[in-house]
Amino acid sequence: MAAIPSAWTSRRKIKTVFTPQDIVLTIKIQTTMQNFDELADGYLGLVEKWKVSEGKAVDSFSRGDMETCFVSGAQSMEQLQEGCEGTFGQAIGSLKHGFLVRRKGWNGKGMFLFMRPWDSLKDGFIIDTVKSLPWSFKEWVKAHPNAEGERFFTQYICMKAADGSIVNGWLASQTDMLSEDWVLVDPNE
Repeated sequence: MAAIPSAWTSRRKIKTVFTPQDIVLTIKIQTTMQNFDELADGYLGLVEKWKVSEGKAVDSFSRGDMETCFVSGAQSMEQLQEGCEGTFGQAIGSLKHGFLVRRKGWNGKGMFLFMRPWDSLKDGFIIDTVKSLPWSFKEWVKAHPNAEGERFFTQYICMKAADGSIVNGWLASQTDMLSEDWVLVDPNE
């Protein structure tokens, strides 16, 4: 068997929803270094314990089903969970899925981050319509046509600042990257 990578588990409570049959478990994981086989075994044990407590047959799910559920649960931990604080990595994962995020420790009222997705714009649209690009870049586009007739713009992180302005290309500080007080923002608030 190939070596399985290790992962640090978290001290936080995790609410995981998975299938089959929409089993919901709340798990408290200890802070220890475990490989994914050990984590899967622990997860499978919790599911089996739950099934016994509900009077259900333990063998109704295969080990493969349980490991699939474990992987799904692990992937869900790549994003912030509603009502929970998380890491910068989880905040980035949430941004990539279109969520708004902020730090609880930020002082500015109403500040949050969002990700501006990649975009592809036709050269003519860039030259004639886009206001956010300087004249010199538009001249460069005219002078350097490409086969596709369009330009690819990469994604980037933006901040909605306390004064209401949008900061394009927001950069995280060391403190932001190491903080574990990242939360999801309700867009309706």
